[in-house]
Amino acid sequence: MSALSQATEIFSQDMFTSSATQQHVLGEKGYTPDGRKFRYVKAGASALVAGDVIQSPAIVANHVNLTPTAAAAVGDKTITVTLGATAATASQYAGGYLTVEIGTTGAGQTLRIKDHPAASSGATLTLTLEDAFYVATSGTVTVSLVQNNYNGVIQCPITTLTGTPVGVALTAIPANNFGWIVSGGITGVKADGIQTVGTTACAVPSAAAGAAKVMAATLFPIGTFCKTTITTQITPCYVTLD
Repeated sequence: MSALSQATEIFSQDMFTSSATQQHVLGEKGYTPDGRKFRYVKAGASALVAGDVIQSPAIVANHVNLTPTAAAAVGDKTITVTLGATAATASQYAGGYLTVEIGTTGAGQTLRIKDHPAASSGATLTLTLEDAFYVATSGTVTVSLVQNNYNGVIQCPITTLTGTPVGVALTAIPANNFGWIVSGGITGVKADGIQTVGTTACAVPSAAAGAAKVMAATLFPIGTFCKTTITTQITPCYVTLD
């Protein structure tokens, strides 16, 4: 059985297994000796199916373009924002990011979030940051919250992405469990229709959730088909997300 290997010598969880207990940092990258790349993820509310293209958690529309309750000073490691009409669960954005989108000063900062409590719809939410503000904010300021790309990953939906493709499921991972997905190298991918060897494999829009199809202007490239596909079958694909 292939084993993961990289600068870190000890791996707690084999790449073909899932676990109800987190054993690596979410988003941690692993390698096999042949150069394939993997990312450690937590599945969202639905199980991941081997061969499906996987995306980051869906962006919460009411958790972007938020107004802070006060300006931030250099060195601050907390910020309080007022949520839109969607509640936030405790630690939903832990390991994710806060981006300052506009401001007379301070725009352009992207800071990693350490943790936060739950907050109701329309309530204020105080976030504790891993990174301190390095530029003070002033003027009209808005910030957006983005979850860790690998915390609560889901099958790419039909028609429209709601997040960013991050890999392909290597094996089944039950809902809310942890495991590895392929982010680089050859792996089996569910094909949407007959796609030609050597063409660029892309996520959505497709006839089936989690499927990949040939490149077009509105699609997100994930790699290259290694052989001409057969409709609805898994086909080898050279994934190039990492």
